[in-house]
Amino acid sequence: MQKLLACIGFIFCALTLYLTSSNMGMKWISRDRYSRIGALGADKYLYGDLYGLTYLSKFKKIKDTNFVSLPAIDQKVNSDTTSLFILGDSYLYSFFKEDPRYYVGINQVQFIRWSVVNPVEINPSKNKKNILLIESVERNMSGLFNLSSVKARLDRVEAINPEINTRQKIAHFFAGIDGVIKENLYHQSLEANIEFAWFNFGFLEPLKELKADFNLNFFGRVDKEVAISKDQNFLYLAETLNPNKPGSSFSDISEEKLKTQVSELNAIQEYYQSKGFNEVIFSIIPNPVSVLKTENKPDNRLIQRIKSHPEFKGKLMDVTRDLSKNAASNFFTSDSHWNQRGAKIWLDQLNSQLKN
Repeated sequence: MQKLLACIGFIFCALTLYLTSSNMGMKWISRDRYSRIGALGADKYLYGDLYGLTYLSKFKKIKDTNFVSLPAIDQKVNSDTTSLFILGDSYLYSFFKEDPRYYVGINQVQFIRWSVVNPVEINPSKNKKNILLIESVERNMSGLFNLSSVKARLDRVEAINPEINTRQKIAHFFAGIDGVIKENLYHQSLEANIEFAWFNFGFLEPLKELKADFNLNFFGRVDKEVAISKDQNFLYLAETLNPNKPGSSFSDISEEKLKTQVSELNAIQEYYQSKGFNEVIFSIIPNPVSVLKTENKPDNRLIQRIKSHPEFKGKLMDVTRDLSKNAASNFFTSDSHWNQRGAKIWLDQLNSQLKN
């Protein structure tokens, strides 16, 4: 009997390790778990991604996951000659369908995520106007807004040189084996994946909230990835408040760093214009903390400084001012994203730019 139980336990653990260290396995688990409502469903994102990290009962508010409504008036009038290609993140794909009716004067739209596994080669049509929109939230833009990073998502992978010598082939072979081992045994998100697979069930939510509230009220502790705003009304990603993190709204951005970033944006624009794009538009979504102004201290004004830099040759959307009007109404309180109202403000500004 003991051997049988040990065998069952081994098979269970091995299966768990296999599924949680595999992208396909986690997709299957996530799809099944999120399709359920109630005790056996996953509650990690039901109330916002930051609630799902903290389980603080105060921030348990159901998140509206609907897309922004399509405009009542067709905006595609005389737009059969313009295509829009978007490289962006969840600030866009979680709020807008891949539908040209959102955009003024656009006949065709294609969305590519930064998280794409293999590059999606985009081919601007010769008989159409082609616009490339590159978007990222502020906290991630320093690592994404460079030419090599963009090309890794939008350009065909360069073929491996067939004339590499035997020594290089052997090194490449063992590097591949090393990569497989690391992917399966040292998976970066393995711990989080196992936690999701074993413990992310709705019936465990009260216990998680009890533990989280106790840690906050008695020890002043929350999940290390999350911070509570000074007014106690919003949850933020902790990295956006930490001045030592590159994606923080309060990190020190020297003039030299700023100039380097501007040069990267200019290089991206020049390269894709040479590939046939008539226009390249950049959009940096401000971190919520830099708009909500709950921390009572000045931020680094990164977006505004890039846009007004004398060497910047491109077009940069800055929705900070518009989002700052009734700012608390434009962001979820327990999620790292804006809400549908905030997303619509961004869309209105983009359409205003597309009209000109």
